[in-house]
Amino acid sequence: MSRIWRLSAGATRYVATSLVLVTVLAALSAATPPRMLTFGMLALGPALAAASASPVAVLAVGAYAFAAAAAISTWQGLLGALDQTLRLLVIITITIISWALARHHRGLQAVAAEAAREREMLAAFAEQSSDAVIGSALDGTITTWNSAAERLYGYTAQEIVGSNFSRILPPERRDVLDRTLADLAAGRQLHLDEVRRIRRDGSDLLVSVAVTPIRDAGGRIVAAAATERDVTDKQRRIRAERMESLGQLAGGVAHDFNNLLAIILNYADLMADEVTPDGAADLARIRDAADRARTLTGQLLLFAKREPTQVETVDLNDVVTDARELLSRSIGGRVRLTCRPDPGPLPVRANRGRLDQILMNLVINARDAMPDGGDVVIATGRTSTHAEMTVRDTGTGMTAEVKERLFEPFFTTKPADRGTGLGLSTVYGIVTDAGGQIGVDSSPGAGTTFVIRLPLAPALSPVVLGAGGSS
Repeated sequence: MSRIWRLSAGATRYVATSLVLVTVLAALSAATPPRMLTFGMLALGPALAAASASPVAVLAVGAYAFAAAAAISTWQGLLGALDQTLRLLVIITITIISWALARHHRGLQAVAAEAAREREMLAAFAEQSSDAVIGSALDGTITTWNSAAERLYGYTAQEIVGSNFSRILPPERRDVLDRTLADLAAGRQLHLDEVRRIRRDGSDLLVSVAVTPIRDAGGRIVAAAATERDVTDKQRRIRAERMESLGQLAGGVAHDFNNLLAIILNYADLMADEVTPDGAADLARIRDAADRARTLTGQLLLFAKREPTQVETVDLNDVVTDARELLSRSIGGRVRLTCRPDPGPLPVRANRGRLDQILMNLVINARDAMPDGGDVVIATGRTSTHAEMTVRDTGTGMTAEVKERLFEPFFTTKPADRGTGLGLSTVYGIVTDAGGQIGVDSSPGAGTTFVIRLPLAPALSPVVLGAGGSS
């Protein structure tokens, strides 16, 4: 019974005000002439009590108003009169209606309280989740930032809430944000296995992302919620282990094959003076084929890090600037090449010729991904410990399955007569041999971005590394 009468502070004020109102109106009715029939105004009491959302309180105030009205009208000589009966019926009717309204109001309050408890529970789950949970408005403004997001990115909620989501995106992904927000506004869910993000200190990480549109009670999409999990170490470890295994296999095969090619070339040289002119032409074709095969095995050995490497201190800005003219001629007139070198020097320890080879391979791949033309942007920059070189195109992009195998030797999506599948594996070997990292960010229709990071280096004299060495 105590639970029935338990009222909130606001509801108690409504009930107390209703009782005072009935008392005041009763006193006024008693003081006025009977013909004015003012005792009927006591029906205002239960009507006001309905705001308390307590059906029992409404009935109590209604009973008090009925008793007061009946007593006053009887004292005024209206006992049994039609006017008394009608006004008492009005009080009863108003009390019943107010009771129904209070009951409905209480039901709404219970639903709202339950919804509030669920929201609090969901907020607690989000706050305690080991994954970063980020909420944003449909214009990209961050509205929610849990503790896992603070640990992952280094920003506190006070620092990041109210900022645009692009604050944690790499430059090459910021132009995709508007399209992503439009997809969410249309009700689409997004799942990305591996995308790049930027921490507060400028370092990058890889996250898996699931983004869901948020709807209000009316079903309208009003926001978006992203759940992000750090997969940097996992993906790099898996990729490194796979590439190491492939490197060992490719290096062993290439080394043995190189020995066989050396025998073929030696015998071709020995026979050159003993054959007819027609035979000499055949030997020349044999030598050409063997030389091409030796070039391929050289690429495999480079991927497997079994080729000696001469390194020197090179400014990455100079590599990009000096290669611009050659690259422009290589990609044709329908592809626009833009170079954006960093204002400051970016010294790295690497082989200059192989850095040129990296640029050529990546730019040619970008050209092939844009048969109808497009843009290629080469940019350099730095973090606290690394120099960065980014090659971004507006081509067809690639699926997650293709991206997973991108650096494997002999893997290619091009026709058999247009590629050997060794270009990107060679790039991978060069970068890792220089102590660096290479990452790719791409999705179908959104272009492709390669990011290469090489350790910043002081000025050092050139050295020669033996087979299998790294700079």
